[in-house]
Amino acid sequence: MEGLTLTDLTGVVYSAGKVFDGLSSNRLSTERFLASNSTDGINSKQDLFLLQDLRDVATTVLERAGAPVDADLLISLNSRITRSGSLHPGQFRTATMGIGVTTVYGRHKPVAIDRDGLQALIEGSLAREDPVAAAIDLFIEVAKAQPFQDGNKRSALFAANAHLIGHGTGTLLTIPVSETSLKPAERFNDLLARAYIFDDHEPVAALLRQDGLVSLDEIGSRRTRHRGS
Repeated sequence: MEGLTLTDLTGVVYSAGKVFDGLSSNRLSTERFLASNSTDGINSKQDLFLLQDLRDVATTVLERAGAPVDADLLISLNSRITRSGSLHPGQFRTATMGIGVTTVYGRHKPVAIDRDGLQALIEGSLAREDPVAAAIDLFIEVAKAQPFQDGNKRSALFAANAHLIGHGTGTLLTIPVSETSLKPAERFNDLLARAYIFDDHEPVAALLRQDGLVSLDEIGSRRTRHRGS
């Protein structure tokens, strides 16, 4: 996957911002921002700070393409979320912080883990022979573990994409989202909540396999059509 640019990661950035953090700017504005730092269509400081953070995380993924996906990479990704995350980006949460996730199925408050615990979790996910299945499992496991004080799903998604890029899969992982309907994101959030509360990972993994994977060929074709329009 040599030659990837920030705009190739538009779908990853846009879907993460929209589903995880309520980004109100549209996909085209997101792509323009990644291409040239244009703020056309970005109407709030909240959106700008979020997109700046996601751009910085995406840049880290591209700069470290081919490097192993490990705890140090996850820490590095999370540490780039400086404007729209916690006061202490890149730092692990502790049990005394009481950090968790409220879902429709109840409160998810996983046991706090340290760097060694995160490394073991990553190694367990990436032990799968299929790199696509491993990347999806990595996203779910890191999101569920909530190792950092904030930005866990964002860090998990970009780490999953680092694995896909590093293994030359020709695909990227996005979060199901639509600019015209809330249903894809609502379905995803419901299934991820079930993975959190009931330890039922397969439904959200299946959804990501079906609706979250995007081929780089498709991304290239979309860009060509956009330039010609």
